[in-house]
Amino acid sequence: MNRICTKLAIATVATALAVGWTPTLRAEDQPSDKEAAQPASSSQPAASAQPTADERLQELEKQVTLLQQEIAALKDQETPGLKTAALAEPTPAASLTPASPADDAPQKVNLAGLLGPVTLSGFGDVYYGYNYNHPPDNFSGFRNFEAPTNGFSFNMAELILDKAPDATTSDGRLGYHVSAGYGNAARVVNGSDIGGDGSQFYLKEAYLDYLAPIGKGLTITVGKFVTPIGAEVIETNANWNYTRSLLFYYAIPYFHFGASAKYAFNSKWALTGYLVNGWNNSDIFHDAGTGQSSGLTYGASLAWTPTAKWAVTENYFAGPVTDAYPTEFSGYTLNDWKQLEDATIAYTPNMKWAFQVNGDYGFGPKSYSDCGGEDAIVRGAASVTPDAPITCKAGPTNTWWGVAGYAKYTLSPKTNFAARYEYYEDPNGYTDLLDGDTGHAQEVTGTYSYNLTSALLIRGEYRYDFASEPFFEKGFPTHDKFVKEQNTAYISFVYSFSSANMK
Repeated sequence: MNRICTKLAIATVATALAVGWTPTLRAEDQPSDKEAAQPASSSQPAASAQPTADERLQELEKQVTLLQQEIAALKDQETPGLKTAALAEPTPAASLTPASPADDAPQKVNLAGLLGPVTLSGFGDVYYGYNYNHPPDNFSGFRNFEAPTNGFSFNMAELILDKAPDATTSDGRLGYHVSAGYGNAARVVNGSDIGGDGSQFYLKEAYLDYLAPIGKGLTITVGKFVTPIGAEVIETNANWNYTRSLLFYYAIPYFHFGASAKYAFNSKWALTGYLVNGWNNSDIFHDAGTGQSSGLTYGASLAWTPTAKWAVTENYFAGPVTDAYPTEFSGYTLNDWKQLEDATIAYTPNMKWAFQVNGDYGFGPKSYSDCGGEDAIVRGAASVTPDAPITCKAGPTNTWWGVAGYAKYTLSPKTNFAARYEYYEDPNGYTDLLDGDTGHAQEVTGTYSYNLTSALLIRGEYRYDFASEPFFEKGFPTHDKFVKEQNTAYISFVYSFSSANMK
């Protein structure tokens, strides 16, 4: 800093001298009148070459300029942060600028903000169905959810409240899921439950999820939840086709009540174990009837995703069921086991095409007859002595199996076309495919889907069913015969919403 001050003083003095000397030097440069009047003698020697006053002044000004540049350089070297600090400081004008009206405006309130980590979603499903056989009761065969035909029908409306578990905080590790439905589909699921009342309102799911801090995270679920078995689900808008498959209706359960634990080893492998009341059982009831899943059922699900294009899921469930071979008249035994193997393979080669194959094989329960001299046990029958051992004739082990193939082609972001073919075999009549008769059935379905808006999905569908035995009713207004074939057509309107999209 001393160097700066010294040079600054020198520059100041030099500038002052230059300004003061300028008139004097210029006066000395001018010849006197006497000298100007006398002509120069040629014999007089020329004056020596001395710099004029202007030249000396210009030289002095150059020195002052160089000195000022050197002082400025020294300031930058000794105080390098002064320039940066000066640039960083806000100017008084900027600090006094008033805030814009947008800054003072209240924040917009929306449903997603009010719910926070909780998501509220749902859908409503209405369809018009047409059956070319014109069945007298206006109910199509091989249908449960979409059985009412030749008119409009309300399939189901559903509300879902969901909070996914979050591992970032200890309190956030607990999540929950509750869904309730109303309509024909809800009535069918309700009717499948031993504790159901057959009403059109039904609590489809209600469970807690806890993400335990074990390894990479163990998800424990307790409550009522839909089955992990199969390629299709209860919600219409989550399937490729509008009507459900034969496998969905006859080969697998709708839901379970119990507990599960899922562990994802990595992005490719995940394993889930189940301990539940059985098939479609909110409660365990041993006197429900022959073949009911009345004991605790065990299950396992293995998911493998080798690449982004492939996904494979294998399920196995097994549990005891009531039979008709009681040791005493007071009740049934649980000597038989119902077992089911299910596999789904999904392949998505590109953005346009997607494929799925689903297969089911069930086995285990036996058929019984000639119990105590009767074809079935009847409480209070005269031929049966209470508390006396009763023997029944055991028949063959029941089996049922089927396979379904799916293909979907996306025409545009709003439209796609999906096709399905399946074959289902009920050789012992155990799943009641043909009202107790033995045989098989096939179906082919084509579905065109169009998203009119992001919330409204419109579908048109044609389906052809055919069975090994005359099963479908035909004839209106008079019922006159059964046939092996059935043609149906549907147009459906599904409206969906989610609070996650309401921002």
